[in-house]
Amino acid sequence: MAQTKSRKPRPTLPAPPEAIDPGPSRSVRVRRWLRRRRPNWLGLVGAVLAFGAALTPSLLPRPWLFEGVIAGVGAAIGYGTGVLLSWLVRKLPLPEPSATVRTWAWRGLAVLGTAFAVYFLLLGVGWQNEVRELVGEQDEGLDTALVVGVVAVPVAIGCVLLGRALRRLTHGVAWLIDKLLPRAVSVALAVVLVALLVYGAVAGVLFRGFVSVMNNVYASDNAATADGVTAPTSPMRSGGQGSFAPWDTLGSQGRSFVAGGPTGQQIADFSGTTSKTPIRIYVGLDTKPTAQERAALAVQELERTDAWSRKVLVVAGTTGTGWIEPQAVDSLEYEWNGDTATVAIQYSYLPSWISTLVDVDKAREAGQALFDAVYAAWSKEPAATRPMLVAYGLSLGSFSSQSAFTDAADITSRTQGAVFVGSPNFSQPWGQISADRDPGSPQWQPIYAAGANIRFASSPPDLDQPTTPWADPRVAYLQHANDPVVWWSPALIAQQPDWLAEPPGPGRTPTMRWYPVLTFLQVTVDQFVGVDVPQGQGHNYGTAMPATWAAVTQPPGWTQAKTDKLTQLIAGMPTG
Repeated sequence: MAQTKSRKPRPTLPAPPEAIDPGPSRSVRVRRWLRRRRPNWLGLVGAVLAFGAALTPSLLPRPWLFEGVIAGVGAAIGYGTGVLLSWLVRKLPLPEPSATVRTWAWRGLAVLGTAFAVYFLLLGVGWQNEVRELVGEQDEGLDTALVVGVVAVPVAIGCVLLGRALRRLTHGVAWLIDKLLPRAVSVALAVVLVALLVYGAVAGVLFRGFVSVMNNVYASDNAATADGVTAPTSPMRSGGQGSFAPWDTLGSQGRSFVAGGPTGQQIADFSGTTSKTPIRIYVGLDTKPTAQERAALAVQELERTDAWSRKVLVVAGTTGTGWIEPQAVDSLEYEWNGDTATVAIQYSYLPSWISTLVDVDKAREAGQALFDAVYAAWSKEPAATRPMLVAYGLSLGSFSSQSAFTDAADITSRTQGAVFVGSPNFSQPWGQISADRDPGSPQWQPIYAAGANIRFASSPPDLDQPTTPWADPRVAYLQHANDPVVWWSPALIAQQPDWLAEPPGPGRTPTMRWYPVLTFLQVTVDQFVGVDVPQGQGHNYGTAMPATWAAVTQPPGWTQAKTDKLTQLIAGMPTG
């Protein structure tokens, strides 16, 4: 059989240029790239609606920068909500909209979305001016809307990009876990891991770094002495002659406190009679290392100055920096002709908004330690001659001062009067007393036990309500309906509070509404401007102190005319 000759394979010729698929053109690739990164339609709808909700009024007028930031964050939250809804809709067995419908939907959103955003910006100016009028501030012009919009847009974009980055990170982690676990489990685990990572970065590294920096900054402030403040020579003051608390250990606010206030001669000039030099006792963070030791030294200072012989003894809680409002202490000293003693200890030198985050336990411990130590020593004095024992605190100082008491009965059994001003929402027993208010009374001004001993007031005349006799000991809570320190709470994130469901109190606009998350952000920002509004609004209570002290302590021979005169005298004092 003849052998067949093997043929060599023919060489493959290159295809002609026109036969090679060149793939999509550059313009097509660009369009596809843009389409993949195109915003979500429903997300943009949510962004516009949440943008408008974020611009609605809250407790106090917001500066343009804060207004823009809140609006931007609100838009980002609305976008994320819309994206989530869009994802859920796609899971439903619904027909896909046609290309024509999608095209007109995008065109309609471009026109209507822009129009509504501009409309909301203009409304926002009107809403803010409405609040400004309520607190006695001047209106702003419509040009503010442009500035707010310029701030809001990059904030919103930045938040959305951050959210996308976290989503990609979650997908990446899930992809790695996919090799070991089922898809559903890996996705859930990836979400948890990324959440823990973010929390660790924010609450751990970033927050600790922030606190460290703030500690360094405010430690320097605490070591400084305000201009014009000099060490007292009177033995009636801590840091003065014979004091157990050295001047240079009192801290900046402590030095200002003991060196300030009216002199005996100034009080005498006001009253027209002879007067005493008020006693002011203060123990700083650097004086003793623990709250218990500072409280014990404060009692020694009271004994050294013979404070037990005075008519009124005030145990005061300080704010985060150690500050005590001059208008409050000065008012009482004038009303009692200098026959008073005020005692306080420092637990922090950080501003109250930072102390609320890191020093709440120290504030609580200081309040308990000081009052318990003073009460134990005061109780040993003869009942007929010992001073009226009064508790006082403003803001975080109110929280600190109230921490010494377990409930309303404890306040009235262990004090002979109390004034708690602008109490933070987490204060107790304030929270329980408010919750147990008489039916029908509003949360912003509750009536507790028919006002027998404890009364709430937005302004001093409110202390006359109800009209039934106010029995001793008298306890007054001052709180404005538009004070963000009083009404801020994490619960605002997901729950409408009673004070927003009720008719508004003085100073709060009736157009304020509750929105999940957004209202929490608004009231959070309001706290930063709480003392930037006129007296009698927000977190400013100074000019209410003469009438409040007069109502609670009932100084002999005091009249309304004297209250009016004293209110004018202290009106120019610093409020924060």
